[in-house]
Amino acid sequence: MTALPRRRKAVRRAEILGAAREVFIARRFEDASMAEIAARADCVEGTLYTYFRNKRDLFDAVLTDVYDALIADIEPRFASLDGTADRLRFLIARHLQIAVDDPGISAMLGREARGGQPYFGSKLHALNRRYVQFMTRTLSDGVERGELRADLDLAMARDFVFGGLEHRVRDLLGRGRRIEPARMAREMAGLLLEGFGQRAAPAAEAPLERIEARLARLEGELRARAR
Repeated sequence: MTALPRRRKAVRRAEILGAAREVFIARRFEDASMAEIAARADCVEGTLYTYFRNKRDLFDAVLTDVYDALIADIEPRFASLDGTADRLRFLIARHLQIAVDDPGISAMLGREARGGQPYFGSKLHALNRRYVQFMTRTLSDGVERGELRADLDLAMARDFVFGGLEHRVRDLLGRGRRIEPARMAREMAGLLLEGFGQRAAPAAEAPLERIEARLARLEGELRARAR
């Protein structure tokens, strides 16, 4: 007898989250209203407070839904990859795919990260930490396997990747240009691996070359003494 009400409650919550997502994509958090969200969800405003404490709680639930779905999609595919190059290409392409599939979400996340609400310590900050751990692990494992420089600053390298991606996406979308995740991922991963990869050790002199050089120095010294 209680299964049906519980199921209906879960469905209702999902409907509210869907409506809230649309509103938060369309408007900044400060400009979005619970009244508009309720209207989109086809319920009275008071119903929202049955499920969520306030607008911030509702917004954080929307963010959690977005990241939960993203991480659930990434985890199994990431687990099947081993090499640093393959992982980098996959993670970069997947990140770019967000902007292709749902540019509104990308815009919403960017606004929130740079908005008036403090970012560090926020729900978005905690969710981003979960998300970027795939990149951090990729870099860390690459260093351990000797595929990346032993002195690589992991935090700096991670921020370099995501900062570059954010700038590139904003530039392309702002100019109305097309994003090609697979191609861009190949190009960007290639550039990163050149910079993050192991530095080539200077070529050692061949034994014969060392002997010839030493003989030349000795001959020079003998000639100088003979004068």
